Amino acid sequence: MVEFERQGSLVLPSRSWNDYEELDELFQDTGVRVRFLHHYIEIMAPISEPHESRKKHIGCLVEAWCVDRDIEIFGRGSTTLKIPQEAGGEPDESYCFHENKKRPDLAIEIALTSGGLSKRAFYAQFEVPELWIWRNERLEVHVFDEASRDYQEAESSAILKGIDVQAVAQCAALPSINKALKEFRRRTSSRADDVTR
Repeated sequence: MVEFERQGSLVLPSRSWNDYEELDELFQDTGVRVRFLHHYIEIMAPISEPHESRKKHIGCLVEAWCVDRDIEIFGRGSTTLKIPQEAGGEPDESYCFHENKKRPDLAIEIALTSGGLSKRAFYAQFEVPELWIWRNERLEVHVFDEASRDYQEAESSAILKGIDVQAVAQCAALPSINKALKEFRRRTSSRADDVTR
């Protein structure tokens, strides 16, 4: 059995798609996650409480922002994304907006440690329009560019126009969902009031 140091990961080169599927099935229901990209397999340690807390907080704020603005939102969670022989794995959180689609519009990743397979390269395989990465206590926004088939880091969201990503990041760091949501709504509603005056 693979051993992990805290929230680390192990990358195995020169592996087949069958290797990935076998490992994915082996680790099912253990909390260990497996990702495949271009014949590399990443085995990620079981999800920790800080990881889950950030994921839940960010997801809750995205959902509240959409509900408050009557934007249809479809939670995809950690539904597995697969292109056989090329890429496979689960996002930490993901959503579709306006209508449910085969691929998510937004994927959210919580990166509490460095290393592992490139998240940008992984999601580029699926052409996911936007990727948010929580890293070093900030939320990075990456927007997919079809011409380069890569992500460009951006200051604001292209898919959720008007959402205050900085407020999402700051409120997601609060200790409870209640506190995060109340503070986020306080910040975003006061800004909306300023615009309408």
